[in-house]
Amino acid sequence: MNTKDRSSVDNNTGDLLLKYRQTHDQRYLNGLFYPNMELIYGLCLKYFKNTADAEDAVMDIYLTISHKLKEHEVSHFKSWLYVVSKNHCLDVLRSRGAKLLKENEVMLMYSEEVFHLNEENYNEEQLKALEQCLEQIPADQKDVLKWFYFDKMSYHEIVQKSGKNWNKVRSEIQNGRRNLKNCMEEK
Repeated sequence: MNTKDRSSVDNNTGDLLLKYRQTHDQRYLNGLFYPNMELIYGLCLKYFKNTADAEDAVMDIYLTISHKLKEHEVSHFKSWLYVVSKNHCLDVLRSRGAKLLKENEVMLMYSEEVFHLNEENYNEEQLKALEQCLEQIPADQKDVLKWFYFDKMSYHEIVQKSGKNWNKVRSEIQNGRRNLKNCMEEK
């Protein structure tokens, strides 16, 4: 990248930062965040070693920076975002610390190998139970789970399709997983 190209990127980032601080308009934050989302996701995946936790962390980081950018002036956004993301991942891992052994069940719920809605992993009886359980959970949870697992949509795509915010989508997926897991264990 030549100096002229870098300058326009830096100016664009600076403009977006300024506009977000002035207006708190999510469009400007999205303009800052989305071009860096793959970097953040890769970093989170490196720390958490599973997609569900990495995706949750990306959404948490988005919310974190939406608040921090209102309070702090940032001159090197990409570097700052990387540090905020790394610190978030480390904080989450530290807070889990000793809880990991006690909360193994929760980690199993997020594990793709153990709880992945993939028809190839289930026999006919389990598929019937899964379909019954899907019908028993609230409609909002059912919709996001179907989009996430069966349609292979990302959190971002679900946010766009549903019109809900990231936090709401994340919550519905987490609650839906838990409700499905509990229902499946009862069958």
